Amino acid sequence: MAKNWIYQQDNASIHRAHETRTWFKDHGVDDLDWPARPSDLNPIENLWAILERTVYPSARQFLSTKDLTSCIMECWEKIEDEVLHNLVASMPRRCAAVMVKQGSKTKY
Repeated sequence: MAKNWIYQQDNASIHRAHETRTWFKDHGVDDLDWPARPSDLNPIENLWAILERTVYPSARQFLSTKDLTSCIMECWEKIEDEVLHNLVASMPRRCAAVMVKQGSKTKY
């Protein structure tokens, strides 16, 4: 992993498990000290929602894990680069909104 990269995740207890922290340390992965449940600031939550709506239109169900995995990969590949760029570009607005709300919920 590049030296100037820091991994961001929420600090939900499942992500802070001993095994996870050990793996990060053993592999030289630095992670950002971050509060639990910061969906207002983490654009990946929006990306998961976009993917979910694409994979499960009209509450679609799958007959096998293989079919679900195939659909997820196909939908992931169809996400336009512009969507990713827009999510990243939204970070200053997200941070400002959280500051205005003093950490309370925002529209993000």
